[in-house]
Formats: sequence, structure tokens, C-alpha cells
Amino acid sequence: MKNITKIGLSALAGSLAMTSANAGDLSLTGSMEVTYTVGSGYQNDGNQFGQENEMTIAASTELDNGVGVAYKRSLTAAQAGSDSELVFSNMPMVGGTLAMTSTGSPLSAIDDVTPTAFEEANAQVGSIDDVNGVDGTFGLRYTLADVAGSGFKFDAMYVPVHGTGDATADQGTSGTSGVEGNGDGVEVAVTGTVPMVEGLSLGVGYAKLEEEVQTSQTVGQSAVDQDEATGYVKYAIGPVAVGYQVGAVSVGSSNTLYKNEYIGISYQVTDDLSVSYNTLEAARTATDGLQTVQEFDSISLGYSMGGMTISIADADCSKCSYTHGGRNIDETTISLSVAF
Repeated sequence: MKNITKIGLSALAGSLAMTSANAGDLSLTGSMEVTYTVGSGYQNDGNQFGQENEMTIAASTELDNGVGVAYKRSLTAAQAGSDSELVFSNMPMVGGTLAMTSTGSPLSAIDDVTPTAFEEANAQVGSIDDVNGVDGTFGLRYTLADVAGSGFKFDAMYVPVHGTGDATADQGTSGTSGVEGNGDGVEVAVTGTVPMVEGLSLGVGYAKLEEEVQTSQTVGQSAVDQDEATGYVKYAIGPVAVGYQVGAVSVGSSNTLYKNEYIGISYQVTDDLSVSYNTLEAARTATDGLQTVQEFDSISLGYSMGGMTISIADADCSKCSYTHGGRNIDETTISLSVAF
């Protein structure tokens, strides 16, 4: 894997050699969302009003040899949530785009793509363990938008140590320190539309996160890698879209398997108004074979007026956070978001 990384960086360096950059473009965009949330359950005893802000700085230029260079940094209300990326495109003999990035990952981008008018089934209530790969860690990402004219996209990413966060100062390692036991992380995803079947799209993704634990002073460390995989199918006909997806996470350190099954259906009432219904069944199977299943249901509505969107979602879950005692939560959220 380290040799592959060196080859990729050598190709990048060669394609950029002996060139200079022209004056580029710079843009600043952002969004603001305010919400009002009510419901029952242990997590609904705080202030019902909430707000989230996000700002994105984007810059781009073109080198003398035609290679495109783009930079983006996203800033959320919590500075710890900052993400950045540097993307190179139109590189000779490379094809696609090559990026140094922490803005998502191939697998996290497709963790739940079932149709929805506002929020995913588990966005408001409860919590699940689902595919996330190396999301949030600064690494090398390669994307080929259309593989041999098939309509499918190939997306892969590599990080030397997963869980170390965004990039830091030059000549410094990413993150304040390595995460004990964590090794490299690799992801790959293939997504796209099916030729000659209008409205049908498919996608699969896989991630492997290397981890080790100290078993004893004499035995030393043993590999307990984490494997993640997901697959989905979506079909749209007219104003109706339906989707089905399955995701699984095998955590070697705890010998625990998480499996999530998603179903979603949406209806585009008008150009501005849409509604959806989403369900999720999230199962956890522990070392002793005991299984706990969370069940989520959500109905949402979204109405857009130019740069402003008003959304409503009503969601509930049973056995939330994989509890056997039957902890139930329901929640209704009204959202007003504006993009600038």
C-alpha cells in the first residue's frame, strides 16, 4: 500500500513539474439553519431552538500545462468540524481527479442514499453504528467520474493512520498524535446509473481500517481490523423515487457486528414541494450472540423558495441506542435554512 501511495505522489509531482499558475478565482459561500424541535425521551429536555452555520472558502486556478488546481475549506460553527481539500484535475496519464482531502470519503458519501425530502430516518433520534470509513481524516483520494463510458464512478481513498483528523501545519504530521492501535485505512466505492434502464442506479462500497490491540505483555499485539461494506439500489419513475440499502460494520476489537437496513420512498408533489417516508432497522450482534434491534420511522416534508427551504420531519425509534429495556424516543423538527 505504501508503494502504491509513492507511485501516485510521484505521478502527481511529475505532472506538475516546470509549470506556473495563472491568476485564479476565489469564492465564499455559506448556509444557515435554525430549527425548533419537540418530542419525548431522554434527549429532549434541552432548549428547543437550535442553529447551525457553515461557510465554505473555494479557490481555483489552472497551470500552464492545463492541470486544474482547486482548494476548498469548510468551516462549521464548531471549529473542530473544519474540513479542507486540495484537488488536481486534467493531469496527464492520470485521468480523473487526485485530492488531498478530509472532506468526506467514498464510503461516508453513500452511507444512506435512500430518497428523502429532508432528513434520514435516524437523523433526529437514537444513534447507530454504520459505515463511515476514514471520514474526517486527511488523506489521498482518487476519483474517476465515468469509467470507460459506463456511467459508473470509481472512488478510492487512502490514509496512513485513520482517526487522526484534518491536516495541520506544513512539515507536521496530520492530527496532534496518532490514535493508539490504529493503522492505515483504505476505501473504495463504485456508483452509477444502469445503462439502458432509465431511473435505475446502483452502488457498492467497502472500507478496511487496520487496528491492533495489546493482548498481553508476552504475546504482543494482534490484528483486529474493522471491515465496513454497503450496497444500494434506487429507482425513480416520474415524481416517485424508491430506494433500498444494506450496510454492515464488523468491529474486530469487540467482535461485534452491526447491520443496517434502509428503505425510503419520496414523492415530488411540485417543483418546490416533496414528501418522503423512511425506515431503518439497525441490528447489533454482540460477542455472546445476543442481538438488539433498533427500529426507526420518519416522515418528512421539504418546501423550497429559491435559496430558502422550510422542512418538517417527524421521527421515532424503539430500543434506541441498542437498549433492551425498550427506550423509545419521538421527535418533531421544523427547520428553516438559507443558502448564501
